[in-house]
Amino acid sequence: MKNLLQYINQISVISQTSAIVLSQLFELKTLKKGEFFAREGEYSQQIGFLQSGIVRAFFINKKGKEYNKQFFVGPSLIGAYSSLLTETTNEIPQQALTNCAVWSINYHQLKKEYSNYHDLERL
Repeated sequence: MKNLLQYINQISVISQTSAIVLSQLFELKTLKKGEFFAREGEYSQQIGFLQSGIVRAFFINKKGKEYNKQFFVGPSLIGAYSSLLTETTNEIPQQALTNCAVWSINYHQLKKEYSNYHDLERL
């Protein structure tokens, strides 16, 4: 959790109170090699902090050929942002290429805290 909070503060400084709130909302999960953080055709609910490991974002063309779009190496943020923001199904799956440690948070729970903690909204 300490690495996550340090990472967040590099993006946008948050208060100690907000840090406590976040620490209660984030949950440490393990993604095994080959597992998905975000699947194509599903509504995304989670944002993640990739603490360690490698995740790829990719798409599949109409002929079934896969194309890598981006690689995430911990520490970094992952998630199907366009699906979260537009509340539409995800088009770009994200899959673990190695075993990964991911701090995950439900995006809608996070949004509920914006009115109480404006520094989280800025983040």
